[in-house]
Amino acid sequence: MPERFHLNESDLRNILDGMVDGVITINDKGKILSFNKSAETIFGYEYKEVIDQNVSMLMPEPDHSQHDEYLNRYVTTGNAHIIGIGRDVIAQKKNGEKFSMRLSVVEYPSKVEGERWFIGSCLDITLYKQQEEQLRRSMKMDALGKLVGGVAHDYNNMLGVILGYSEMLSGMYKDDSTFQKYVAQILRAGNRGRDLTKSLLSFSRSQPMTEDIVRINDVLNDNFQMLSKTLTASIKLHMKLDDNLWSVYINIGCLEDAILNMCINAMHAMPEGGVLEFSTSNVQVNTLDAQVLNIEVGDYIKLSVSDTGIGMTKEVVSHIFDPFYTTKEEKGTGLGLSQVYGFINKSGGSIKVYSEPGRGTCFSIFLPRYHEQSKDTRLDEQEQLSAYEKYDGSGKILVVDDEADLREFIEIVLVSQGYKVISASSGKEALSIIEKEKIDLVLSDVIMPDMDGYELAQIIHMKYPKVRLQLCSGFSGARGLMVTNENLFNNMLQKPFTSNELLQHVSDLLKD
Repeated sequence: MPERFHLNESDLRNILDGMVDGVITINDKGKILSFNKSAETIFGYEYKEVIDQNVSMLMPEPDHSQHDEYLNRYVTTGNAHIIGIGRDVIAQKKNGEKFSMRLSVVEYPSKVEGERWFIGSCLDITLYKQQEEQLRRSMKMDALGKLVGGVAHDYNNMLGVILGYSEMLSGMYKDDSTFQKYVAQILRAGNRGRDLTKSLLSFSRSQPMTEDIVRINDVLNDNFQMLSKTLTASIKLHMKLDDNLWSVYINIGCLEDAILNMCINAMHAMPEGGVLEFSTSNVQVNTLDAQVLNIEVGDYIKLSVSDTGIGMTKEVVSHIFDPFYTTKEEKGTGLGLSQVYGFINKSGGSIKVYSEPGRGTCFSIFLPRYHEQSKDTRLDEQEQLSAYEKYDGSGKILVVDDEADLREFIEIVLVSQGYKVISASSGKEALSIIEKEKIDLVLSDVIMPDMDGYELAQIIHMKYPKVRLQLCSGFSGARGLMVTNENLFNNMLQKPFTSNELLQHVSDLLKD
């Protein structure tokens, strides 16, 4: 029999720190005994901040208040709801942000120093939840498309009968004003039903779409006058187009419908007037970007549509692409953005929306580049590697953003290139860090609570003039904010940006 292999405390610590999952050990009083590196990343705490503290500090209410009672009940009765079972829970980071986490807890086989020990394995499943939501929406769209495609044709036939006979009755009773009024109401309702059916048929798209090689800049320029007339005189239409934009292989009619739909939505969002901007650029989507956007790795054209309107709440944004969801009451069918989403999804692309109440909205559309030799836009491993090799990261970067998922994404990209990265969730926290650390570059979001990116940039520029600054925003038309540095605005990094866009901006700033 081989001898049992023994590990000392240092070896065990290294093994725990090398694990992808966060691992936390507590005793039967809830006191944290160990906290590995992944747990530090997940929760935002350092080891020394949590050791010997009650594990309930990692939980929001009501779990925060009820955890000790639950643990005591388990120790006393053995009645388990989590221990030995595992489930998805809501946890809380150091900055107060709540997130979805998969938690599995087991009890240590024997008592240690007279205490019962429990080991918890934690996995941040925020990204998985987002992907599940995208899959759910895609499946819902497909199922609904098949349903409405079948119903709409029969519905059209019935509407034809209703409208046809209504018109006949109108001709037969021309002299009866009361009767004409009734018939007019029937015709009005029938015509609304006909318009709705057209939208349903367009939404279902049971027939394959005819696709062509399309230059998006040409489409935007050709429709500029029409779009300008669609908007009210108080809304200014701007075009910021990349002269070297790649071509795409899509249905041009669907693209024009999508552009018009977003244009009309923007008009409704700016009742007092404002600015609507269309911008285009070439972007390269790598593995990290593809995972976030739920598309394949490759070359894409990014079309951004930004307005300075009333914006949307997070609740509205979460439903904006759902079929039949509308904020326009009887004036809307709730199918417009669902059609846009369906068209882009079937074209192999992705659409993201960024919005803040009172700040405006930005839709960013990614469509795969057309290659004459092949429609396969995927990059092989060597091409992905070469795209990264051109960036030789050196320097310490402070990332400031109140969106934790985006901070984590940026940190992963920058660290992979050799940059040292510190993150902050607010301008106040960022200033506290700069007082203690030597920072080469601050990468900050514009829209943040309490202190926005421009205010933060102004303070840093005055107190730490050697620190480079890069602002990011999902709203290209954010001139309503106090702009004290024109270069900061002109060099704005537009969300959602790809890894290569981020690295290029950072590289350009640090090499000067």
